[in-house]
Amino acid sequence: MSDSAPNDLDKKSYGMIIPPNNLKKKVKITIVTDGTETEAVDNAELAMQDMAGEFKQWLEEEVSKFDKCRIDMCAARNAENLDQLHVVAHDVKGQAETMGFPLITLAAASLCKLIEVWERPETFPLDQLNNHVDAIKVMLAEDIRANDHPLGKKLTDKLINTVFDYADEVAAKKTLDESTD
Repeated sequence: MSDSAPNDLDKKSYGMIIPPNNLKKKVKITIVTDGTETEAVDNAELAMQDMAGEFKQWLEEEVSKFDKCRIDMCAARNAENLDQLHVVAHDVKGQAETMGFPLITLAAASLCKLIEVWERPETFPLDQLNNHVDAIKVMLAEDIRANDHPLGKKLTDKLINTVFDYADEVAAKKTLDESTD
């Protein structure tokens, strides 16, 4: 990241668009004769609601994996530990929204992006790792499920902006390096 302080004109803001997760809109019902097809969708949505407690428990287990990865990375920043961290972040990114935690999905996606653009595992920024894991832990502990929750939104916006600013710097540096070769 650059040492110079950017002025207000240089600041960029990034966001992620979260599509609505409405099961009824995703299921195509071709024939409705006696109402059983729509009843099946309603039953599936009720089953998802009944499993909400299990979802939170699953996420708590994943956060424990994040903590282990954090400890491992602090002990040894290497490709193996970074890969394991990426696996956990990717799992959470892929499932947290389905389980009712869309902002945790964004935080995990931000961490995935950081891992993907970071070039040297031995210099991986532990402060950013800690920020991402701690934000996910806070959102889970506070049961932050709404996309517009003030604390959750503030946490994810800060993480996403920081990571995408860094990703832009990496991309610009690569472009400059390629143009000078």
